[in-house]
Amino acid sequence: MRRPAQAPQRARKAQVVSFPPPTAGWISNQNLIANTSNTPGAVVLDNFWPTPQTVRIRRGCALYSQPSRAADCSSLMAYDNGSAQKLFACIGGSIWDVTSADEPEEVVSGLIGGEWSYTQFATDGGVFLIAVNGADPMQLYDGTRWWSITGANVLQLLADTITKAPVKGEVVTGGTSGASGTVTYLSGSQIYVTTTDGKTFTSGETVTGNDGASFTLSADSQVWWTGITPKSGSSIGAIETSQFSFVWSYMSRLYFVQRNSMNFWYLEVGTVGGDALPYPMGAIFPDGGALLFGSSWSLDNSSSNGLSEQCVFVTDAGEAAVYRGIDPNLSDTWGKVGLYRVDKPRGKRAFIRNGGDLLIATDAGLIPLTQAVERNPSNLAPGAVSYPVQDAWMQYVSECPGRNWQMAVWPEMQMVAVSIPAANGYEPYLLVVNMNTSSWARFTGWNALCFATFGGRLYFGTTAGRIAAAWQTGYDMGVPFTAIYAPLFHDLGGTFGAKMPKDASVMMRGSYDVTWSISMMYDYVLTIPAAPAAAQVTNDGVWAEGIWNQSLWGHGTDMRPQKKWSPVAGMGYAISPCLQITSGNLLPFDNEIVRVDVTYLVGGLLS
Repeated sequence: MRRPAQAPQRARKAQVVSFPPPTAGWISNQNLIANTSNTPGAVVLDNFWPTPQTVRIRRGCALYSQPSRAADCSSLMAYDNGSAQKLFACIGGSIWDVTSADEPEEVVSGLIGGEWSYTQFATDGGVFLIAVNGADPMQLYDGTRWWSITGANVLQLLADTITKAPVKGEVVTGGTSGASGTVTYLSGSQIYVTTTDGKTFTSGETVTGNDGASFTLSADSQVWWTGITPKSGSSIGAIETSQFSFVWSYMSRLYFVQRNSMNFWYLEVGTVGGDALPYPMGAIFPDGGALLFGSSWSLDNSSSNGLSEQCVFVTDAGEAAVYRGIDPNLSDTWGKVGLYRVDKPRGKRAFIRNGGDLLIATDAGLIPLTQAVERNPSNLAPGAVSYPVQDAWMQYVSECPGRNWQMAVWPEMQMVAVSIPAANGYEPYLLVVNMNTSSWARFTGWNALCFATFGGRLYFGTTAGRIAAAWQTGYDMGVPFTAIYAPLFHDLGGTFGAKMPKDASVMMRGSYDVTWSISMMYDYVLTIPAAPAAAQVTNDGVWAEGIWNQSLWGHGTDMRPQKKWSPVAGMGYAISPCLQITSGNLLPFDNEIVRVDVTYLVGGLLS
């Protein structure tokens, strides 16, 4: 007897799945087995910048200036008066003018240092930069030089004849008026002294110093800067400007937070000195703690049929009190709008103004104040701007207990950045979101301790007194970085059978041909292999790097496609191709992902 003929087995036909560019950005809070086939998101998106069309490799950062290695650069301050723009860096106990990167100048020294809060404020007398840090006297920049503002007045003396010039720190006394003061600054015949005795020097008198100085005045002294002192009869008797830990302006007034307290202080309208009035807020906040920062805020007010500017006071316990009015000392023009819960802020500089709203980086996420007004405190996370990356956000909160996160908005790039500095052995991260698309990504290697936007560019301070310019060159201050993209896991139509990828094709477009590596990740487990070596491209098109009469300036600025198939291996029920590109050149890549295709075989039901 013959065995019946067996039908020949048909070879399984490979299928193809395409992954579009992750324009939805990095997503870390999605259900693992949700259908991701129509979601253009990424489970890993490191060092790519999401745009409405695609994602492109970010540019690196370059060393802009390093005026001192004595300490970290803890604060950057930008000043813009239209005709004058300045960038200042705070390193340890000094403030440096780093407007010229090659010629930084130490303009203030002898300070304690720390995290400075600053605001630009205009009065009839000029446009000023006001800075406080809760440890040093308030510092004021008048467009020419810095002044230390305390309770003392600064007088300008005009010398007619100088027998012996005084020195900084010398105590000088008028022979006729009896007025005395300490010399703080000299400029030719102009001598500036600080005084607290309330007297002024008179014309024609001879002034002598305890170190032998002698000069005759040509005019009466004039008050150059008025010190800040508590107004007579205030409920809190004394205040030193070194206790001011945060400063902001609202309704043409300067407001200050008194460190480690529930008090804020404010000045008269349009002034940078004079009488300061306190406003105790201990009875306002039931959760206690201390005031952390304040800001102006715009909220739609139906009673005024438009936007109404209001003043917000936020505590380190996560409560925000909103007030409306002009003068806190007048009850008929000042009143509380409401008290809201935003969860604990991640630092006094962990917030930004975005349009009329406030975005506050808190333990619960990046919370818009408008959402805190509308939502129950226990339900803030779904309304957070950071909700797509909520799981990762909570992980960083638990890993980095220090409340020193920083935030910045870069209008030219439509970027909001949240910096998580290195701490407890964990690497630093910069979480970035495109304001146009609300798509997130993560930048590695940028240990940003402070931010400033200046001249349309983003700068950040980091360790060892370095100031870095963002979005420059193709490496991070000489160190290569790797861009990593892995789309959300795809079950390819069902979880009942294993899938065996065979090949992966990556299509990119860019100005330069780059090399990359691609591997497969399976079943919702992130297994990212070692980074590939940096792809080398010529620096011929970079100014001062090319060879005269041989290099082509502007070479590589035309976009062109690039596609390559690579074999892959492994098996799983859900897959995610992991693309890695290492950038380590003077020239940035700026390459964009067009699509990733994967061919695969489907196993049986029990495979």
